[in-house]
Amino acid sequence: MLIDWVTARVPLLDLDVDSLDLAMMIGDRIARYCPKTGDTRYETMAWDSIRSDSHQISVRVGSTDLWIQGSPARVCGDGCAVFGSGASARLDVAACVDAMRLFVQSQTGIKLPSDISAWKVSRVDVTGNLLLDSPTEVKDALKILRDCEGGRYRVSQQAGDTVYWSHKSKLRSGKAYAKGPHLTHLMKSRTYEGIEYTPEDINLASRLLRLELKLGREFWARHDWKSFTASDLATEWNDYFARMIGGCEMKTDADLKTRIMAVAPSEGRGKAAYGCWLLIQSEGWERAQESFGRSSWYNHLKVLRAAGLGDADLSAGQVVPLRRRVFEAQLCQSWTQLRAA
Repeated sequence: MLIDWVTARVPLLDLDVDSLDLAMMIGDRIARYCPKTGDTRYETMAWDSIRSDSHQISVRVGSTDLWIQGSPARVCGDGCAVFGSGASARLDVAACVDAMRLFVQSQTGIKLPSDISAWKVSRVDVTGNLLLDSPTEVKDALKILRDCEGGRYRVSQQAGDTVYWSHKSKLRSGKAYAKGPHLTHLMKSRTYEGIEYTPEDINLASRLLRLELKLGREFWARHDWKSFTASDLATEWNDYFARMIGGCEMKTDADLKTRIMAVAPSEGRGKAAYGCWLLIQSEGWERAQESFGRSSWYNHLKVLRAAGLGDADLSAGQVVPLRRRVFEAQLCQSWTQLRAA
């Protein structure tokens, strides 16, 4: 796993006079004005990319803060954003912010506060690469995930083979895509300045299913980013995607009924939950939900999930095929591990 994106800001008041002058010279200014009078309604600074060889971080000066954002993986180690290295691979948010701070400072001459308590974080993306047997299985997994909707998930936008959930959410949102084709797309871009991946690298990466969780502004308004550990980030990622996928293999409907009855707090609750599942199968998720009161519906879902069903199963109204091969895949952490596989 790795931290694939961080957005952070520091108050302009924490910069010295010379650094503030340098900061105000970064980036273009976007102004809104009245064509009749020529009066400027407002003026803001555009994001500006700070580039150096394979590295890239964006900077913008706002009315009260200096903002930096980008992939810390691009400024740690060799700049590989597939698996990351250093602070990015350690899921160390504070060290990622510091690496980005040092990079911007070295490229612009702006002295940015080294005291981590001066910084505020408003976005962190946590990413994992699942290693599947073939590019075909990656496509099969995306087909399953594209139909996963319900509960906390809303398939909100589709672009090519990429699947998005709740992409406008300021709390949590998710994304899944095939990493191999994504690398090919990046390499063909005229503006790409990252490291050069070999045809072998791209071929190996074609077996990777990339799952990205974005923890947004509202999430960090509720949590202290400075005390958020690598374990906390990994738990957020696992909880988000594990609930979507489910936790076991069930070969027949009888297997599922047995598991439901085993995990239900009573025989009556088990039969009611199984009846809910049958209704989902016959009528679909939304129609089934309308047939129950709010508390009964969520009580039934709690039992069904405890029995091993994921939101992908509940959305489809069936235990999704290829569950074990696709979703009990190995979490791949490095090129070394990928080549060995």
